[in-house]
Amino acid sequence: MPGDSNGVQGSRDGGLAPRRAPTGFRPAIVGVIAVIFLLSLVGLSAPEDGGPSPVGPEPPSDSDLSGGKVRIVLEAGELSIAEDGEGFDVVAMEGFASTTSPGDPLLVHRVYNILVPPEAVGSELSMEVVSQEVQVLEGTYEIGPVGPLAPAPADDEFGGVAWAEYWGLGKTIVDGRNLAVYERDENYPEPFAVLLPYSEMRKWKFARVDFFPLQYNPVSKRLTLVKSCVVEISYRSSPEPLDNTLAADAVMDEVASTLFDNYEDGRPWYPEAEDDRLEARAGAAYDYVIITTSAIVAGSGKLDDFIAHKERLGYSVLVVTESDFLPLTGQAPNNRAEKIRQWLKENYASLGIKYVLLVGDPRPFESGEGDIPMKMCWPRRTATTYRDAPTDYFYADLTGNWDKNGDQIYGQWGSGKDYPVAGGVDFTPEVYVGRIPVYDADYQTLDGILQKIILYELSSSTDWRKSALLPMAFSDSSTDGARLSEQMRDDYLNPGGYFSWRMYQQGTVGSCADSKYDSEEELHGGTAVRDRWAAGDYGIVCWWGHGSPTAASIGYSGCNGGLLFESSQSASLDDAHPSFTYQCSCLNAEPETTNNLAYSILKNGGIGTVSATRVSWYYVNQAYGTFDGSPSNSGLGYEYVNRQVQELAAGDALYQAKGTVYPGTSSETTMNWYVMNLYGDPSVSLKNPPVPPEPKVTPVQKRMGIWQRPR
Repeated sequence: MPGDSNGVQGSRDGGLAPRRAPTGFRPAIVGVIAVIFLLSLVGLSAPEDGGPSPVGPEPPSDSDLSGGKVRIVLEAGELSIAEDGEGFDVVAMEGFASTTSPGDPLLVHRVYNILVPPEAVGSELSMEVVSQEVQVLEGTYEIGPVGPLAPAPADDEFGGVAWAEYWGLGKTIVDGRNLAVYERDENYPEPFAVLLPYSEMRKWKFARVDFFPLQYNPVSKRLTLVKSCVVEISYRSSPEPLDNTLAADAVMDEVASTLFDNYEDGRPWYPEAEDDRLEARAGAAYDYVIITTSAIVAGSGKLDDFIAHKERLGYSVLVVTESDFLPLTGQAPNNRAEKIRQWLKENYASLGIKYVLLVGDPRPFESGEGDIPMKMCWPRRTATTYRDAPTDYFYADLTGNWDKNGDQIYGQWGSGKDYPVAGGVDFTPEVYVGRIPVYDADYQTLDGILQKIILYELSSSTDWRKSALLPMAFSDSSTDGARLSEQMRDDYLNPGGYFSWRMYQQGTVGSCADSKYDSEEELHGGTAVRDRWAAGDYGIVCWWGHGSPTAASIGYSGCNGGLLFESSQSASLDDAHPSFTYQCSCLNAEPETTNNLAYSILKNGGIGTVSATRVSWYYVNQAYGTFDGSPSNSGLGYEYVNRQVQELAAGDALYQAKGTVYPGTSSETTMNWYVMNLYGDPSVSLKNPPVPPEPKVTPVQKRMGIWQRPR
């Protein structure tokens, strides 16, 4: 975009989007495969180097208590290379995602999560490659570039600014290629293993290593395969032991067992919750916290019933109001958002909090500050457009510093800013957050949403939820949203026994957009999506289209297909069979707009909505088979819905998707992590929890400034 420091203009011809297949390569052009190479790498071991075991800890000895080392083997997966029909050789590797840097060679990578002891000083971690086994592959290859990023607002939301592709800072782009890489006679990327900023998840501390098992020389056109390598993480130990409260905390232990690549080796560093050395946790534990206002507590006629319902399901519920968080001193500028986060930081471990439901006005401080505001972040602060991003992630990550450089401008992207830097924003969550907006003291609408959640979780009729409505539009002439839904169907919807109804642009209405994929119904503007949604019961609705605060649209500039869905149409939906939505659009959850599309659906027709508070970003021409592990808005949608199909609660699904997929190497993809937020109860899933017998009803009381049900 002209004048935008985050965008680089250049000519482009056929730039490819990231490509990856989770269970085997899928060509972007069906039926056009010239050659496939399969290299089975399973079971490869690192070469002996005479040192300690290549996998596992090397803890400090009695004579050296200042630190230690952790070793782990990084291994390539099964590799396939195929010609895509456009003159490029496309690589895919089992267990690896596509690289994400626009204009640079399209290869594969995987981020390893490596536990270190809790006393390790995260900001002082270092890494060394101890040994490696490499092979230069026979032949030459034409590896194409990663495609550019683009925002997805509707035409009328551009504000007169021309649509543009974003390639990243400091790149000279010609024919979609970054010349600084493609004209250099050396392997890319170099190095092939990169230590990322450390991360924390409650008591768990870990290093993150980005491993690139393939390197490409664009001049010689040769590929080098790193079959395996041994990396060594060195750390310095802090004299401070793990806090007893954190040590006793077990809320994320189950997640830890699947998140960390060296979990079995690293688990002994972390005391068991029942260890006799740990002090008993004082007071009652509350795994579900509602943060709201005293006015909402007094004005809602259903909040008490909602709390009783949650406790019947086995949760211990705490209601926190402004009398609890306003007296606290949070990080500067110490407004409501910082105070709410401070309360969570002080209490999440000692109370055992897992879920946080925010109930109140979400408008951030910069937009007038609602009573339970989102936090305004600035991932593209130095750009001229699309600079800010209201988010609730601020309340989920409680160990990171979202203003690392201390300038009171939160969530800035870049070196010396807040992300990605050691000790800055940390996208691994401590708690799972959802929100029910309340505007203008509209307690009646709030009560309707609360009652709907109760009925949804108590319903004995749930078979209809194994269904998905998939309206998928083009974002530009080369980017067909149908590729996302086709991969979702192949990877987990069909195997999971889900019925799906596809709505694609098929060329009859506007020949400029014609998907090569067949669908059950043609997607066209007006009431087509509304009518189909209202006529059927769908557990999941996932769409792709450009967006505004109150609508999603079909097509793109010069090929406008009309309305996909708008706020007023939600009144036509069946609120007795509400859907989870993932809205792969821009601006649908803008908190300053009181009738924003996400909230409108939550009020009627939805049980939980995930959508963007500002613009979200997609890869131009992103291909089928590449959405898993992708930091694009559609990639997050793929991962979120996948976890919902696995029957995770909405909060777990969203934050685990964000916590396990790397946000990429740009301010644009990082922005997707900020803007995609959950409106709804974070503990609700497609599968209802078991309901025990009705307990004796007791009144809600308030003790010591905290609303709670007597035990």
